[in-house]
Parts: sequence; C-alpha cells; structure tokens
Amino acid sequence: MTKIDVLIGTLVLCILLLSLNFGEIYEYRGVVFYPNGSQNISISKLSFNYENSDMFNLYIFYRNQTFYLPYAENCTFNLPPEKFNISIIISADRVSIDKYIIYYKIVNNYPYNISFNISFPSGFNIKNSTVEVPARSYKIITLSKIQNSDFLYFGKSNISFEVPSTLLLRYSVSIPFSITKSNRVLNNGSVEWIAVYTIRNTKNVSLNVNASYWAVLDNKKINFGNYSFVLEPGKNISKSFVIINNGTVPAFYLKFYAWRDVLERIKIKPAIKVGNAYVVGIGEVEEASFNIPYTQHHKGESEVVVHKEENNKVIENNKNKNKEIKNSNNQHVPKKENENKKAENPNEITPPHNLRKYPAIVKNIKKDKAKITAITVATITTTSITLMLIPPIFRRRSFIADKGVFSIDELEFLCGVVYVPEGCELGNILPGGLTIVQLSESEKEIARDLHEIYEIPLNSAKAIVIGVKYGGKLYLSNKKACEIAVKVGLEAYYSEVNNNE
Repeated sequence: MTKIDVLIGTLVLCILLLSLNFGEIYEYRGVVFYPNGSQNISISKLSFNYENSDMFNLYIFYRNQTFYLPYAENCTFNLPPEKFNISIIISADRVSIDKYIIYYKIVNNYPYNISFNISFPSGFNIKNSTVEVPARSYKIITLSKIQNSDFLYFGKSNISFEVPSTLLLRYSVSIPFSITKSNRVLNNGSVEWIAVYTIRNTKNVSLNVNASYWAVLDNKKINFGNYSFVLEPGKNISKSFVIINNGTVPAFYLKFYAWRDVLERIKIKPAIKVGNAYVVGIGEVEEASFNIPYTQHHKGESEVVVHKEENNKVIENNKNKNKEIKNSNNQHVPKKENENKKAENPNEITPPHNLRKYPAIVKNIKKDKAKITAITVATITTTSITLMLIPPIFRRRSFIADKGVFSIDELEFLCGVVYVPEGCELGNILPGGLTIVQLSESEKEIARDLHEIYEIPLNSAKAIVIGVKYGGKLYLSNKKACEIAVKVGLEAYYSEVNNNE
C-alpha cells in the first residue's frame, strides 16, 4: 500500500486561538423618562463591534430578530422600540413655609438588581447620587430645597444604568482538514481504493461540525453519508471509506461546516439625543413643576416632649382624651370648608390632613425598671401614610411587634395577643397568642415608603402600617421607628434589649 498525493491540501490558518474578547455587542435606546412614571423611546439599536478575520457567516438572534453578516465587522442594526422596565416618579411636599422635600422614586421591575447614577438639577442639597435598586423593587432618594414660594421647579436630571441581557451568536470558523488515499491490488485483479478524511479543531473552544463525504468514479457520484458531531478543542475526527473498481482512479470529496453557538451577555443602555447624534449611557428625566400653597397644614412636624415631673399630669390628660374620643365615636364631625377639595393643577400635591392628637406613651422596657416618657404629636408629613391613616382602635390586650425573637423579660411584657408582620424571623420561644399578618400590595408599598424615607427597618415599617390599620399597642425594636409610630398617633413601646437601632 502506497500513499499518493493529497487531493486537497491542508488549509493554512492563523495560529492565534479564537477568543470572544475582541469586541462588544450592546443595545442602546434613546429614552426620555417622565416624572409621572411614563417614558418615551425614540430609537432602539443593536451595536455590533466585532472584528476578527477568523469569523464568517455570522447570525445574530436577538429579540425575535435575526441578523446576518458575511464577516465580522462594525455595524448597527435597527430594533423595534421597546421600553425599559424602569420608571421614575417625582413628587414633592412642603414641610414648612420655606422648605420643600422632593421624593425621587426609581422603580426597577427587572428580575435583577440594577445600579443607577443620577445627576440632579442645581439648587437642591444633592448633586449626584448612586443607588442600587433591588429586583422588582424601588428606592426613594430624598432631596430638599430652601425656598419661600408656592411654586417649585425641579429641572431635568440625567440617569445612567445598564440592564443585562443575552443574545445568541452563531458563527463559522475555518479549521484544517485533509484527505489521503491509498490503493492495493486484490487477488482478482481489482483495485481497492481507501480514502481517509481527517478534520482537526485547532481552536480553544468546542465546535459543532456537519460534514458530507462522497467520491466521483466514472462521472458517477458515490455518497458516503452526512455526519454531525461535536469536536472538542485540540481534537480531530477521522473517517475512512473504500471503493473497489477495475482501474479507474476515483476522486474523493468533503464538504463540512464548523460553527459555534454562544449565548453572549450584553448590556442595554439608555441614550440621550444631542443634536443629530446620541450619547450612549445616559438617559434624560424631564422636569417637574409643583404648585403647593402654604397653609396651616404645612407647619411641619410639631413635637412636645413632656418632662419627667409632668408625667402624672400628661397621663391623666391621656385618660380624659381617650374618654372624649370614645364618647365622640358615634357623633358627626363637620368637615372643614376647604377639606377634600381636588387640586386644579394635576401636578399639585394635596397637603396632608391634620391628625388627631393622641397622647402616647413610649416605654423603655428593661429588666429592672421601665422609664416612661409621654409625647404628644400633631402632624406627620408623609403623604403615603396620611392617605391610609384612620383613627386607631386601641385594644387592651393586643400587641403588634416588629420581630419574632423575644427575651424572657419581653415575653412577660407581651401578655396578650401578639401580631407579627410576615417576613420576621421566629424564635424557639414565642408568645401564646402569636399571629402572622400578611400585608396587601398597597400596604407593602406604604411600608416600603416609610422604610426608604425614614431609614427604619422594613419590619418596623410593616408593624406601623398594621398598627395604623387595625390599632393596638406597638412593640418596636427600633427607637426611630417608635418615634415615627408616636407621630402618627399610635401607642408605641420601645425595647432596648436586642434592638435594631
């Protein structure tokens, strides 16, 4: 058996191994966010910045679209406009005659955390901020401005972020192959021709290969079959086929296609239009205007701390006022002339109503002795909790706690029915009347607002919402949360043991 010349020589290729780190693919969308939570997308484009001479026949599958490129090159494809699952909501409140509070709410409806960089308009206490918003949640950035005017203008702001996404990239590569043939004469005088086909993967990645083998003898095609296989890096695959004839030399042929499918990670970025071009990576948030006339409702939070020597007098007043409240439950209270009027300006924010004054007792529960401080509160400026607030119905032997792990001293204090919001970790020893309370979606949102604006634990905020809705004595492990509960007219108790301050 002798070897003859190779019909098709080995292809000479670049020795450089194939890598995907030679370019970038990203999508950008020209976006304008509006302060009411809506948005407008002017364009949506896919930017393909790959350059590699070893790639050809590229197919890009993304957002139900397919794009084809004969070779890798820099190009941009148009996509159907699609909105971000992100919204910006801007609201304001006038807390005094010369001070405004602005709530810049970023809602992330994607199933993953996203980091935002925001540049605020001038004139406010914050110029730039970076915040990470959890998946399917939101964050509120609180700004303030000193201004004695009924009209507040919040100018345009810029926001930058990157949304992760994926696309399927399919590309072909050139890899070497060879065909060798040999022959031998059989006893009957016929000639046996043997062809050996070899395909080599010289890349550092696995490749899918589809190959067709055949020969031509006396102008007739002889098929050896089609084969598909996966060729690992640095490996090769060989197949041999035999033809027997009486002297005519056959020609052997091979046609194969080697490709790779890659689920490529990309970023979706906002873009802002500047002239006829777009600056990628920045989105625009439109301005917001507020007309909030100053009234008696906007005198801010008033808080009077009664000193220790006045405790007896305050507690006595507390009893008298509770009697007055109880006797007046069934009486008709006439509404003020200007109450419940709708704002003529759609951007106008209705100031929060005055709340009833409930003398509340805040206790520091210790092992030896309880310290009592009486606090009387008039108003609270948080719009969300004000909209929900109703006069609490105090129950003698019911508590609402913001945790589920208690000490022995705390269990002695919690001698009635104890309500705990969902999400609290529960200890091994629990009160006998423990009840887990599930909040509605609207109640969860109000709790999130309290948590974000006042920077109190989320479970404490949930407990406050439960207390406002159903009434009862609040048992809180965070001092700041306890003070806020008092401000909305609840009877709150604060524990210094294992607190979350």
